[in-house]
Formats: sequence, structure tokens, C-alpha cells
Amino acid sequence: MQREKKLNFLADRVKKSGGDPIILEISVGKEVGWADISISDVLSKVGKTTEEVFSLDRGKAADIVIEGAKRLVLELYEKNEIDGIVAYGGSMGASIATSVMRALPVGFPKLMLTTMAAGDISPYVGTKDICMMYPIAEAGLNKVTRRILNNAAACVVGMANSPDLDDIAEKPLIGCMMFGVTTPCVLRASKYFESRGYDVIINHAVGSGGRSMEELIGDGLISGVLDITTHEIGDYLLGGVLSAGPDRLTAAGDIGIPQVIAPGGLDLINFGPKDTVPEEHLSKTHLPGKGLYIHNPTVTCVGVSPDEASLIAEHIAEKINRAKGPTAFCIPMRGWGACDLSEPNKDLGWAGPDPGPVWVSDPEKPERSLRSRKFARTLLDKVDLEKSNVDILIVDKHLNEPEFADLMSELLEEMLTGRWKKGSHHDLSYIVHLEEL
Repeated sequence: MQREKKLNFLADRVKKSGGDPIILEISVGKEVGWADISISDVLSKVGKTTEEVFSLDRGKAADIVIEGAKRLVLELYEKNEIDGIVAYGGSMGASIATSVMRALPVGFPKLMLTTMAAGDISPYVGTKDICMMYPIAEAGLNKVTRRILNNAAACVVGMANSPDLDDIAEKPLIGCMMFGVTTPCVLRASKYFESRGYDVIINHAVGSGGRSMEELIGDGLISGVLDITTHEIGDYLLGGVLSAGPDRLTAAGDIGIPQVIAPGGLDLINFGPKDTVPEEHLSKTHLPGKGLYIHNPTVTCVGVSPDEASLIAEHIAEKINRAKGPTAFCIPMRGWGACDLSEPNKDLGWAGPDPGPVWVSDPEKPERSLRSRKFARTLLDKVDLEKSNVDILIVDKHLNEPEFADLMSELLEEMLTGRWKKGSHHDLSYIVHLEEL
């Protein structure tokens, strides 16, 4: 009865806000009998009955309900019969509802009211644009919850009635990844493309950002990728907390769109507060390149050693070798981010007074990074350089120097306009020839 009252009240407020509500049931224990689309209708999409599903434990039942609800909601979406989705529930309801929401495309209005919104919402949001709203109470219809439900109804109807974007011309979209230590490079590169008629989407490389980028590429929304910041791969391989999983650096190559890549931020493994850093990393912070950097009370970084960089290069080489489209990897030999500098340089992100905390000099060329040389040698050894669509450029610059951002931008623009050929820009004075490694 409580659930019926609050959901019917929410539906009524949607109607009073100008919407046309349809109540979809996602029960896992008993059919309510008053929903516009019953749980029986939902389960019919996967060939199941309520008797079959309700006899299972709630976890298994939820999986089946999710699949049926996804299919039904996507059918409604494809028929243009829905303009937004809002749900109200506890942990089980939120898990089911947001799983359905994540099946809908980016830009479609999605709102989840749940007390779980006060905690870690990453399992619910995933990589989609789901609005999470904390409803104060789990149950009960009263002067507090009525106001909240009224606001939620107005919110989802407002999103569904947002002005059309038809009067704004769509531009080709460049996907770009950024982290604090690569900001100068990313901002300069984004200005390059914006000044030439492109839009740029800059995702934060914190794990979810990389996964979102891979999905956007897979959905066909990205024309080319300026993958400056790839440190999520290092976190995946070395146990950091900002991993984007095994599929990072995959979608562009699979689809065949142009991509220009750099090892931005791959000098760091990221953790939470210092006391969360595993001992296996803390015990090595005295080693070259493995320095400890406390960014703030909640973020602690440990350097990537030259040998670890070589392991990362092997992993990246596998991704590059599978790429179907134009692909260039640019390796800056003088550092990969603000913490990876041989001397203080505010313009490049490190104020000093000492060298960057994870800098490690190459004994043969002290102005260059040993990490970069180990990485470059492994990448050159493992990448199939016979492929005409793949190129590697060794660059005697720091990643945050303007010339490096311009190089990456020019390469990608050539690819996008069909002018790129393997070997492009190798004649620049700061390109390092292989025999110099």
C-alpha cells in the first residue's frame, strides 16, 4: 500500500507538471495489480512467467526482470513513446531501475530517487548520465516526501521538455582524456580543434571517464580521438584505483576511427589516502621513478618504474596492433605529466623547488626520462610497424610543452581530413630517430 501511494502520487505530480505518466512494474516478489505495464508484461519479453521468476531468490529474479524491462523500455524508446524515465526505490529498486536506465542512450532524461544516493553511487550510474536524487525517506507519504516527489516530477518533465537543439549545428566531435597532470596539453589541443570547427569532449581520466569514452566511441558519437591521458591503463595493470578496465584503448581501433595517443599520466599509479596505498608500492618508493606524491588528503600517487612502464607498453602494443584505422602513438621523452619533470616549471605544471616527485633521469641522456626510453623501446619492439596505418613518434619534448600538443593535434587533423600518411611529421627537429634510443 505504501508503494502504491507514493508511486501514484509521483505519477500524479508528473501529470500536473505536464507529463503523461506510465507506471512500469519491476517487482521481484509479487505482482502489484495496479501498474500500467505489469510485471507479467515485462517478463513476457524474456519468455518468463511470474510463477517462474518469483520462485527464485531475489538476486536471480532481479536479473531476469532487468533483462525484460530493458527490452520493453527500449521498444518504447525506439517507438518514440517515452521522453524520460524516473524511478523511486531502495537498493533493489535502484539496482533494477538504473540497470534499465543505463540501456538508454546518453541525453535521454533519467532520474533515480533512492536513499542509496547518499553513498557510493558508481554501481548505479556506471557510465551514463543518470541523475541521482536523495529522497530523505525510504517510505511514507507526508509533507516532507510529497515536496521531494513533486520536485522529482517537475525535474524529469522539465528535462523531457528541454528546448530542442535543432537550431545548433552539430560539429564533428573529438574525444579527449584529461587528468590534472596533463591539463596544459589537453587545453591547448582542444583550442586547436575548436578553432577549426570541431567540438571537443574532455573526459576526466578517473576510470569512469575512460569507460564512458569507450562507450561514446562505440556508439558512433566520436569522429576522432586525441587520447592524451592514458594512465587508467597503468592503474588497471598495476593495481591503482582509477582503472577503466581491460577495454580501455579498444573502441577506436575496433571501429577504425583516427586516434592519436600519448602516455599522459602513465608515470603515476593512483590511490586514495596514504594509508590505503598497498605496502608492495610503499616499500618501493625509494627506488628510481617510484617516488611518493601526496596530491591531497584523499589522493596519493606512486611513481611507475621504468620496468613497469615497459610492461604497460606491451599491453598498449597489443591494442595498437589490432587497430583498423589511422593510429599514431607519440612518446614525449622529457616527461609524461606535471609530476614527471627534471626541474621546476610552472608552465608545465610543477612549481618545485625540486624535480617532479616521480622523475627518473636516463643516465645516457639526463635531460630525458629513463621511463620514456624503456617504454619507447618496448613499444617499438612489440608494435607491428609493417602496418601502414600505425606509426610511432619519439618526441624530444615534455608532454605539456606546446609543441607536443600541436604535434598530436596536427596528426589527428591530417587523419580526419584524409591527408595523413605514415611518417608524417618525422622531419621535425625534435623527433628522435630510432638509432638514438
